[in-house]
Amino acid sequence: MLPGVGVFGTGLTARVIVPLLKAEGFAVKALWGRTPEEAEELAKEMSVPFYTSRIDEVLLHQDVDLVCVNLPPPLTRQVGKCWEPSLLESAARLTSQGGWLDSGAAAM
Repeated sequence: MLPGVGVFGTGLTARVIVPLLKAEGFAVKALWGRTPEEAEELAKEMSVPFYTSRIDEVLLHQDVDLVCVNLPPPLTRQVGKCWEPSLLESAARLTSQGGWLDSGAAAM
């Protein structure tokens, strides 16, 4: 089973990436926008069940295993600062043990 995905961004890239992820079998579970209204608009348009303007709510969402960050560098840095080092260590361990990231899924 493919991981649940959280998408950061509501611009043109997100409008392209969400349908592509869904077409490949990924379940897009959460969407982040700069404002709650922006997030809600795209989430409804793309049938994404959860939306927010809080970074931590996407990163900690129980159904999100993978995130796709489609933001300008200053905002990308904010997402990175919220990420827990222990989660990064777990992801690195999974990859080194032949987890799904090694199967080529990360090349998307």
